[in-house]
Amino acid sequence: MLIRLKRWWRELFARENRLWVTQVVASIAAVLLALAGSWGAYFVPEGTFPDLERETLDGLLTVIASSMLAVTTFSLSTMVGAFGAAASSVTPRARPLLMADDGTRTAIAAFLSAFIYAVVAKIALGIGYYGTNGRFILFLGTLAVLAWLLITLVRWVRTLSSLGSMDNTLQKVEDVARDALEAHWRDPWLGARPGLPEHEGDPLGEPIYASDTGYLKALDMAELQACAVAAGRDVHVRVRPGAMVWPGAVVARVGPRSSRDTEDADGADGADVGLDELSRRVRDGMVIGATRSFDQDPRFGLIVLSESGQRALSPAVNDPGTAIDVMNRLVRVLIDSQRADDDEKASPTAEVRYERLSLVPLDEAALVTDAFQPIARDGAGHVEVGIRMQKLLAMLAMASRSGAVSRAARAQAEQARDYATATLQHEHERQAVRAQHAEPSI
Repeated sequence: MLIRLKRWWRELFARENRLWVTQVVASIAAVLLALAGSWGAYFVPEGTFPDLERETLDGLLTVIASSMLAVTTFSLSTMVGAFGAAASSVTPRARPLLMADDGTRTAIAAFLSAFIYAVVAKIALGIGYYGTNGRFILFLGTLAVLAWLLITLVRWVRTLSSLGSMDNTLQKVEDVARDALEAHWRDPWLGARPGLPEHEGDPLGEPIYASDTGYLKALDMAELQACAVAAGRDVHVRVRPGAMVWPGAVVARVGPRSSRDTEDADGADGADVGLDELSRRVRDGMVIGATRSFDQDPRFGLIVLSESGQRALSPAVNDPGTAIDVMNRLVRVLIDSQRADDDEKASPTAEVRYERLSLVPLDEAALVTDAFQPIARDGAGHVEVGIRMQKLLAMLAMASRSGAVSRAARAQAEQARDYATATLQHEHERQAVRAQHAEPSI
């Protein structure tokens, strides 16, 4: 039950849920603020503050309620339109990032909570809920709400100027892709011990199979470590976030119990945990959903960026300039993320924190394939895309600190050259791509 509550709490504040959760919290705060005026009678003698007429407050609250209802409706329609524009011009996978935008969340929360505050305060004022002190405190609270609304409106105008635009959406995807890759380079094993791929090395123990079909969104490493310690056995996690699993797929293997394992498990709750119970707890420590998540999946951000470049190259859009911009962002993410530890404030966390767990490695070559293969295929008919891709892959091959990424960049450059030479119709364009590929940097 505790595991399920933790998962529910984590999902509640997930990126795709932040928009409505913010509205709920702001609405509750608005109700409490509107009713807080009567609390002044408990701390300050009645008559200490000036006596404000109810009509004055009622008129002010009426203006706030009527105007905020219109502004909230307009803001919601604008937000929905921006989501649709981003989904059609960039990719639908970027929608959760727009929903988590701080400017959008705080603006709509401010307008909606101000409307609720005004309505609740008007009702309380009409039934005589406030005394003399309460009406004055309500007046001060209303002035504070108005000041907050003015600041929010100015910020909302600034947010509207870029919300849903191509550059703004691509920047959000680039930022989240860089964050995920930086987290990977700093802690490639998520605190576990390095493990071998599933089909390499000796068998690691009894398998644990998935029970649901979907994407592995996250691994609760602390929970997996706890159940491994309780069982006194090592757990070898055989999938990483982003993998598609199904009933019967091996998601983990459980090592045999040794004398050291028995000593470690002595006195621990659940020391005699059987394989069935351990399998259930391991599956509970794996979050599986219908879609992939950006947080622990460094490949997903690159895939979403690449999808944006593909859409720009479709015959309906035919915008190779945006595809080139996307490729620039992809290379910037792949190179800069590997230098996160150069920052003096960065604190590498690659040490083993969960000694009972091992994790399969990330296929770092797939980072390059996910990013550039679709654009190389769909942009093969654009000579400017082909030449730019050769330059960028050369940069990545030279600047990457990962040998797998460098080798994959060189292999991808060869594939991109082959795509271009097989698709371009003019010989001079094919020669231009070959010449760029033959540069010494490649």
